[in-house]
Amino acid sequence: MKWFSCSFQLYLTLFCILFFLQKCSALTQGQLIGNWAQKIGIELWELAQLITNNTEIKRRFSRMGNPRSESYHLEDSSYLRASVEKKDPKSLLVEIVDNIARMMDRKMDAIRCISKKAEEAAEQFEFNTTSSNYTYYSSKYSSIEGEEPTELPESIQDNSFMYLPMAVNHDTHFYNLPVNTSFSAVHVPTNVYDRHEEPETFIKWSEVLDEVFRQNYKSDPALYWQYFGSSTGVMRHYPAMRWVNPHDQDLFDCRIRTWFIEAATCTKDVVILVDNSGSMAGVRKHIAAITVFKILETFSNNDYVNILNFSKTADYLVPCFKDMLAQATQENIQVFKQFMSTLDPCDKADLNIAMEKSFLLLEKYREQRGCVGNSSSCNQAIILITDGVAGNMSQLINKYNNFYNGSVIPVRIFVYLIGNEVTNEQEAKWMACNNRGYYSQVEALEQVSESVYEYIPVIARPLVLQGDDHPISWTHAYADMTFNSENTNIFEQYRLLTSVAVPAFDTKVNKQNDTRTADLLGVAATDIPIKDIEKLTLPYKIGVNAYSFIVSNNGYVLKHPDLRPLYKGVLKHNYNSIDLTEVEQLDNNKGPREPDSVLLSLRNSLVTGKEGQLHDVKVKYHYDDMRRVSREIFDYYFAPIKNTPFSIAIAIPDSYGNYSLEVGDEIRKNVGVKLTSFFKGSNWKIHPKWVYCKYHYLEGHEFDTPESELLHFLERMYDKNFKWGRQYEAANKKKHPEFNIYVEDLEGTECGRKTLQDDDYYCDKDLVQRLIFDARNTLIEFEEPWKFKEEIDKFLFMRFNATLRFVATMSGLTRWEYIFGEKDNSSEFEFGDIHPQAIDEIWYKEAVLQHKHDPDSFVYSVPLEKYTGDSLVTGSYAIFPKVGKIETPASVVGFQFSHSHLHQRFFNITENTLDVSYFSIQGNFPKLLNAYFLKCGSGCEPCGELLDCYIIDSSGYIVIAKDKKMTSKFFGEVEGAVMDSMLTQGIFEKVTVYDLQAICTFNFTISSDSSFIETPLNFILKLIKWFLAKIAWLIVESNICNFFYLNPVNADCSEENYVSSLISTTTSTTTPKPTVRYLRKGEVKEEEEYYYQLRQPKYELRSRPCDKKRDLFILNQLLFIKGHGFPEEVPRECSRPFYVKRIPYSNLLMVAIRATSQCSKCYTVEEKEVYYNITDFPCHKLYLNNLSRRRLTGCYNEHPLEHEIKACGKSSKLLFFWYILFIHVVILFI
Repeated sequence: MKWFSCSFQLYLTLFCILFFLQKCSALTQGQLIGNWAQKIGIELWELAQLITNNTEIKRRFSRMGNPRSESYHLEDSSYLRASVEKKDPKSLLVEIVDNIARMMDRKMDAIRCISKKAEEAAEQFEFNTTSSNYTYYSSKYSSIEGEEPTELPESIQDNSFMYLPMAVNHDTHFYNLPVNTSFSAVHVPTNVYDRHEEPETFIKWSEVLDEVFRQNYKSDPALYWQYFGSSTGVMRHYPAMRWVNPHDQDLFDCRIRTWFIEAATCTKDVVILVDNSGSMAGVRKHIAAITVFKILETFSNNDYVNILNFSKTADYLVPCFKDMLAQATQENIQVFKQFMSTLDPCDKADLNIAMEKSFLLLEKYREQRGCVGNSSSCNQAIILITDGVAGNMSQLINKYNNFYNGSVIPVRIFVYLIGNEVTNEQEAKWMACNNRGYYSQVEALEQVSESVYEYIPVIARPLVLQGDDHPISWTHAYADMTFNSENTNIFEQYRLLTSVAVPAFDTKVNKQNDTRTADLLGVAATDIPIKDIEKLTLPYKIGVNAYSFIVSNNGYVLKHPDLRPLYKGVLKHNYNSIDLTEVEQLDNNKGPREPDSVLLSLRNSLVTGKEGQLHDVKVKYHYDDMRRVSREIFDYYFAPIKNTPFSIAIAIPDSYGNYSLEVGDEIRKNVGVKLTSFFKGSNWKIHPKWVYCKYHYLEGHEFDTPESELLHFLERMYDKNFKWGRQYEAANKKKHPEFNIYVEDLEGTECGRKTLQDDDYYCDKDLVQRLIFDARNTLIEFEEPWKFKEEIDKFLFMRFNATLRFVATMSGLTRWEYIFGEKDNSSEFEFGDIHPQAIDEIWYKEAVLQHKHDPDSFVYSVPLEKYTGDSLVTGSYAIFPKVGKIETPASVVGFQFSHSHLHQRFFNITENTLDVSYFSIQGNFPKLLNAYFLKCGSGCEPCGELLDCYIIDSSGYIVIAKDKKMTSKFFGEVEGAVMDSMLTQGIFEKVTVYDLQAICTFNFTISSDSSFIETPLNFILKLIKWFLAKIAWLIVESNICNFFYLNPVNADCSEENYVSSLISTTTSTTTPKPTVRYLRKGEVKEEEEYYYQLRQPKYELRSRPCDKKRDLFILNQLLFIKGHGFPEEVPRECSRPFYVKRIPYSNLLMVAIRATSQCSKCYTVEEKEVYYNITDFPCHKLYLNNLSRRRLTGCYNEHPLEHEIKACGKSSKLLFFWYILFIHVVILFI
């Protein structure tokens, strides 16, 4: 009771003094509300200081020593032995670029070695027709040892002996899929027969590639899938595995994979001409559409394309793509596919108009691209799809495509003749053969794929003929088809990859044959997960709220923190063609899709591979899923990644981002101390996406958690054999010309790199040193269970039900502690399980951003999801060590407490009831004064029926309201007129951010419940017609003549997927009106009334790409901190009278509103679609087509020997069956 007696005497003394000073002075309503805000702020500040001990942590950081000073001693334990130093972003960028370049160089070496070995093996191989009983590991048909035998299609059951059984094991490195790293397996497309000579030849000679595959993997265990795809479509892949089918049918063909196409063909400008005359109706129209779809699949982001349909006139298929070539992104390709369904064949065909328009368009682009004269230095082609060529085309073609006596033919012409009976076939052959092209006749659906693929090796001929250079190609990001989220520790819905590929040439034929050929042997490739690249960008050195991003030669982002490739778990069509201008949001008062000169300059530098920097760039820095924003100033540093089409940039906040906390050799400083002792207990986590130490071979070195892996390596660090190895050691080092660091000399190819042993490992020394530093200096705060120093403190904790405290550091370490003991077992997730990512957590980012407004304040926030009744309030505070005038964020401390208890405490205070449960000079003393002698004057109201009170955060979200269901709602949605007044008075400011990757949903009509009356006779006739039509279609589609030349293959089923893809990308949002159905006369009244009622159609929710905007809000905290707030009512126009008071030591604002009538206004932070004057999708994106691009190097579009190649086409004939004609006639007259 001693403490109570002393406190009582002190209170009594102060009470008497203030009583005589104040006498009975009355408070105004504004002063009363200010006292409320002051009281709640002081109580929260007291609680925050007690539970986080932030003052002591900050004091210890402020006493840092300088390891470089003479007065500094290692044994002096009073210092934290670190220093705040200026960061050199340019040197940091060089280090990051070197890390990524080393990794990419290993991948390029790997595929070059595969390509080299493939050319040698193919040249030396002699096909033996007698060795027909060959065997191989089939990724589709080989049985897995220990499992049920694979069920083979009936057509190949006689060949079951060919498929060797495979023994597989789950391998951690290969996403825990069952694989065998001792050999490769072969994938054969559905429409290719593995016993034909060409596929069989490839399967046999390519067995020797296993030797290279294994060598590559042993020298670089970070390699993932290695491929060699042949020009026949057969692909050998390592390691061997059972093929993963995302669909019921296996539609995979390596020849249409991006890595194959880009390695074989380079950048292309293509115009597709589709015959839309009357003769193309029916089956021909369908085959033509599938042919167009297959051709479009062979394009990549580096290609440009347009489609014209022609009959009497020639029209652009997509109106807003008129007179231009559109970049062949997946988004644009889907638009082309959608518009193909609008074609309605009619009239006669005038090919001359279409050809002339195509030649003129391609000529315009040759001039724009700087192709000299009419040379073939631009890779251009016209692809004609028709059922016949009417008239002579030689005069027009010679005018536009024949220069210097035929020595220069800038545009290749490919012709696909559709149907069994075609007209003027010789003219089509002439067009293709005399214009460096190819012609093919497509009579049935199953011929489409093989016919389309014929054009790829033709375009590749100059590349093959030059023979020496094997140019490397890199793809844009794409989704990994082998991904299975159940096999990963960290949940991801898709894994994004980039692939690197190199072509291989058939060098055998020309050495043994007088006939000139130029055959592409195949393409070697490997995959690189984007996550692997991110791990090399040193995020802990870049710092909090800073980030890195990678941009391709087309300006598309390969990685960026705002790249959002998914919508509700499904990949967006444009996920790999998001332009830099669509993710970087500069603070320039411009509207959507209006990039300013600064952003265009940054983009142009990255696209063209320049090195440099931009300073003082104003940015709208949004976070928390684009629900909060801060106006920041960033510095950008950028550089190219050598031997790739990519460039990388780092964006760093211009103030604290240019400084860092540097630690010394923590291993040497802690000699004799067991490093694992700094990581006691289980309430700590490290950043799960960062690499501290890791074995090169993950298989056989599995750890349950990243923490157990770290402890394993910490125990090894004092071993005499421990070495600080890097993941990619430099084989040939050279000193950087500008910075005092060594980088790798990336010239040359090494196929015999040193192989790594099973137990070889690597560590990030700098990151581990920082982690040990942080662990040692945070352990003292979390080593012992929490104990209350005074019983009075416990009252404060229980008042707010503060149950948890935590600290997170720049090295990725997070510690936490439950104040009243461990969390019960009702939930399997603890704080560290939910928030393990330290500097990437929202509360970490917010605390650092808050520091510039008020370095002594905590940031408080509630989850912005729907209020559930058991929400927690999170408070966080950034520790900024300071030396002189420079400071840098080192850690963030924080705590969590009950939202319900805060709600109760707030209204206890603001309802002006006396609270004597806890005495504290800083805590309850102001409340006691209000209660006892600082009486409020007339007209003052407590929070309740006549005064609506809220606490909102610095982004305008409600933290406390009388109705708890309003928690996390935006204040402007509840009190729009008050928010309007606050915007007018400068209390808040509005910042509009744009989501240019958005998806909009709409209702798509799929059916109606309406019915109609059928007579039995009509029903029977329709049934007969349906049955006969199905037989006729089946005959045409299956091509019965193939039974005379049996190939045990399955027809291509992909057209069904095309149809579904067209439906899914429909952009029309028109909702059809319900239809009225009538009964015939004579029916009873009840039936008539029933059938006359409106029938509601059935809808399905569909999605489409769109642009959205969102208005976000920022509290002007300096207005209150500097004393320029509003003592009484805030000036207003039509809102209710209201008061605003900043809650001290926080980012919170108290708003009290008198309960009177007001005008109706509403502000929202919900996304709204942006509408443009150009309404047709994707016309609003056309400006992207005109932005700068860097054309790839290593393109070969012409060769003087190409004219010696005579092969330029093939056609096939189907047998005509009289009964097909008979059935059609019968159907016609029924």
